[in-house]
Amino acid sequence: MKNMEKIDITGLTHEGAGVGRLQDGLVVFVPGALPGERVKIEVAARKKNYALARLLEIEKASPDRVLPPCPEAYHCGGCHLQHLDYRAQLLWKRRLVVEALQRLGGVRDISVLPVLGMANPWGYRNKVRLHVTGSRLGFYRRGSHEVVPFAHCRLLPAGLQELAREMARLLPGLGPGLRHVTLRQGWATGELLVALEAQGWPAAKELASKLAGRFPELVGVVALPLNNDRGVVRENILYGRDYLEERLGALRFYISATTFFQVNSAQAEVLYNQAAAFAGLRGGEEVLDAYCGSGAIALWLSRQAGRVTGVEVVIGAVHDARRNAALNKITNIRFHAGAAEVLLPRLAREGCRPEVVILDPPRAGCDRRVLAAVAAMKPRRVIYVSCNPATLARDLAYLLEAGFTPGPVQPVDMFPHTHHVECVCCLTMI
Repeated sequence: MKNMEKIDITGLTHEGAGVGRLQDGLVVFVPGALPGERVKIEVAARKKNYALARLLEIEKASPDRVLPPCPEAYHCGGCHLQHLDYRAQLLWKRRLVVEALQRLGGVRDISVLPVLGMANPWGYRNKVRLHVTGSRLGFYRRGSHEVVPFAHCRLLPAGLQELAREMARLLPGLGPGLRHVTLRQGWATGELLVALEAQGWPAAKELASKLAGRFPELVGVVALPLNNDRGVVRENILYGRDYLEERLGALRFYISATTFFQVNSAQAEVLYNQAAAFAGLRGGEEVLDAYCGSGAIALWLSRQAGRVTGVEVVIGAVHDARRNAALNKITNIRFHAGAAEVLLPRLAREGCRPEVVILDPPRAGCDRRVLAAVAAMKPRRVIYVSCNPATLARDLAYLLEAGFTPGPVQPVDMFPHTHHVECVCCLTMI
């Protein structure tokens, strides 16, 4: 085989692919390979500074290699690390955070704690988005838009797996038009919610009726237009209601089809408790939550704070946040619709001086205008919740330069068997 080589794997990329070097010294990335392994590969593509390869054979296996329980683990785009022992996954994720802070942010004098993992890292997802091609329902094959027909997924609880299998069975008799499906399940309540993304699909109500007759836990089926702006467009209810109920701790949440909510409810409690511990609230503080989404962290902290203000650009999320505050009879909280990079500088100019600021941005991290506004407010503490170690490193470097002192970083494994890792970090201003 012309492009076949044997190489040693010395590391993992931030996306979980094995890293080695070809005979000519070029760095090569090999999905499915692990550090310490001797593997046979086929080079699939050569770029200027690196190559991509397919794993053909493992001649010497890592002691951390395990047999993935899912037969599609190497093909499906959902998981990246099922072949790596879970304890080793947690060690690798901590190392990923440490290296990002040091290499990308130049942040060295900071403590990164061991990753908080799960006792049972399977069946944890409360939400899944599946795709439809023709009459096939499933996940995209890794690196493509080819649909792998759904059979099972070890990351989903039994209720979502049964619902997905029934939809896959019904679709061939309902005609074309459906493009995507989002399934949600309340971890504490067991309630099921289905969202159908379609364009002119007359069979939508028929499918909703059949699912309702099969699943007593199903509380709603809604239709969404394709390519919709999820902050504005409301769902068309085909059956039941447009939300399910979830509970975290003592709080209740109404979650609609388009609401952002952590996909791992069990670890969400771990994450929010850690944020609360770092915030150190005593009951009278003013808290500002930027990028507050549907208000989960703001509501979680409101019970220990004097007043909480949430800022969120997605109007639908603000609606959900206000609804959940009313549901829980929480009155010391208010939510503002608008971009954090616009509202926070204005609040800083108007003299807003919260004792605690929560930053929970998307993967792109915080806009510089947000970080500058936070520095101007001089809060006693900043609690940064991040889903991307690279942008966390960049933003922490800015805040440290602005005069904040770093506390510990606590990684939380919200997404076992994937390369994703969530972090909570505390910074103080003395």
